[in-house]
Amino acid sequence: MRMATRMLIGGLALCAAIGLSFSSRFVTSAFAAGHAFVGEGQCEDCHGPKEAAKNFLGPDGQPTNPVAVCNQDTHHTKANAALTDDWGKTAAKKANVSDPAAEGSMCLKCHATGAGQDGAPDISEGVSCEACHGAAADYVKKSVHGEINDDPGKMKVAIAAGLLDVRKADVREANCKGCHTTVRPCIKPGEKAFDINNDKKLHHWRATVPVI
Repeated sequence: MRMATRMLIGGLALCAAIGLSFSSRFVTSAFAAGHAFVGEGQCEDCHGPKEAAKNFLGPDGQPTNPVAVCNQDTHHTKANAALTDDWGKTAAKKANVSDPAAEGSMCLKCHATGAGQDGAPDISEGVSCEACHGAAADYVKKSVHGEINDDPGKMKVAIAAGLLDVRKADVREANCKGCHTTVRPCIKPGEKAFDINNDKKLHHWRATVPVI
């Protein structure tokens, strides 16, 4: 009897641990960094149309500005809207979520940047800049991240302030895999595991960016 009880308790503990791991693995590094958000508007102040386009290339290889690329009609910009379309309703049912767009929903962790956290943009904006680059309240100032160029010391300061060093492929891949994983109940039929090379679809950086 004691052995059976121990086995039952152990089994429940294991299930709880698996459930906790499962629910938390879809939170990207950006969401877990412990910094407040500012919203895309402050990013656009510097990285929008007035930024010199000649140093940045879009997915088509032509000069552009970073925000223009991120505001394309992509799965990122439509991420929140996807929660209430036919696929979203089916996925929510599989994940046993009654309302995927409701405040506190586990779905919002990947479908709305910073949902429920300080300074987070409206959930209607879907997945925006800070989902990939980190919650920006502490690094948004030009003096913190705007003058990094290729200086490793300045990069280190910006990282401490919440910036994700996406120049490094492993950092970029780990952040993306926080949500783009096939180990989740809402996976689409035929969906493949995340491939770091897919980020070429959202290319919005200098033609050559050295890792520092």
